[in-house]
Amino acid sequence: MLVLAMVLLSGCTGRDNSKTANKEANKLLVIGIDSADWRLLKPMVDAGRLPHLANFMTQSTHGRMKTFYPLEKSPLLWASICTGVLPEVHGINNFVKGSSQKPVTGSAWFAPALWDILGAANRSTALVGMWTTYPARRINGVMVSDYVPYGRTRDKPLAGLCYPDSLAELAMSLRVAAEDITDEQLSWFIPADKLPAAKEKYSTEIEKLAGVLAADLTYLAINRELAQGDSFDLFFFYLRGPDMISHYFYTYLAPEKGNYRHKPEKLEIFGEVVEKYFEWSDKVTGEVLAWFPADRQTVILSDHGFYGPRASSEKGTAEHSEWGIFLVRSPLYEAGKSFNNLELLDICPTFLALVGLPPAKDMPGYILDAGLTPEGRKRVNRMEEHRVESYMALRPADGPAGERDQGVEEEIRKQLRSLGYIN
Repeated sequence: MLVLAMVLLSGCTGRDNSKTANKEANKLLVIGIDSADWRLLKPMVDAGRLPHLANFMTQSTHGRMKTFYPLEKSPLLWASICTGVLPEVHGINNFVKGSSQKPVTGSAWFAPALWDILGAANRSTALVGMWTTYPARRINGVMVSDYVPYGRTRDKPLAGLCYPDSLAELAMSLRVAAEDITDEQLSWFIPADKLPAAKEKYSTEIEKLAGVLAADLTYLAINRELAQGDSFDLFFFYLRGPDMISHYFYTYLAPEKGNYRHKPEKLEIFGEVVEKYFEWSDKVTGEVLAWFPADRQTVILSDHGFYGPRASSEKGTAEHSEWGIFLVRSPLYEAGKSFNNLELLDICPTFLALVGLPPAKDMPGYILDAGLTPEGRKRVNRMEEHRVESYMALRPADGPAGERDQGVEEEIRKQLRSLGYIN
């Protein structure tokens, strides 16, 4: 299986078959923006409020991504994005386990993820903050788990927070706390003249905003350090904050959707938080793109979209939409082209094609075939014709046990309850 994959890797990148040229041509940057939805973003693009996304659209083939419906649960969706298989195969099926509500951890992964497949081909990955990655396990590269923002009152970091373990010191040094968020930073999202009243009267909302921003700033800082030197074949940047902000503040952006009766003062204070957070996310996207060469193959995507408040007043995944976003910049795809939609399970085969490896026959999805260049069409056809039987032999072995901390677990459950994901 791996011999065939490596043969295809060396033969699908053009006439220059040198190892260095192939490796550079097949590098991939992924920017995951949780819950990004064209229904919100496209009007903002048209209004000039998301300049980096607008520019990337001119460089990419882009369109809608249809996720699993009605299972718009981020952990299982991202796991399917990264493995190319259904939840019953990869093992991640919820936020927590049954009545115990113990958070699902990285031990639940059964199918190999993109970084496992790349690792077997001697390719490296940087993965930071992805769902269900605690405890961080050994990969060819670095893994910073999704538990970094939690347990701030502990004397020392949780065991297994990062791989390698030595990375934990850096992660802790860059960790931002909610109480560290300044008034200047809050005024990115709330009118500065209304901030004093907001802090005095609506401290709960301010604490939520500060907590989300602190976690995103933490992971942004860690990624910024890891990007130096451009030493990874796959750099996977993930931004969870937009989804959380949407759950917390969409009722102020579109109160009519859920028949909310907010005070006019609260609408003035919090009415633009969601859009402002996506403006901030656009700036982050621009920064991340600038870390790498301008011709680096890049995918920007979400795991689902966001409807906003429901008339039924249901919270959590009921507010998610089945339509996310997908944009790919690569010599394989024509710049500025658009497509109607692709399926979530098509994403991993597309990732593999971009890095020069064929999908597996037991992956239900297909490589995105819209917007292909003539050379891209040849490569995709070859990849589809020469799928390997399976990558399941590369499934992760039992990783580190991590560390049980009831305080951290309750911190996570409290956050999931506030988002409406669990009761």
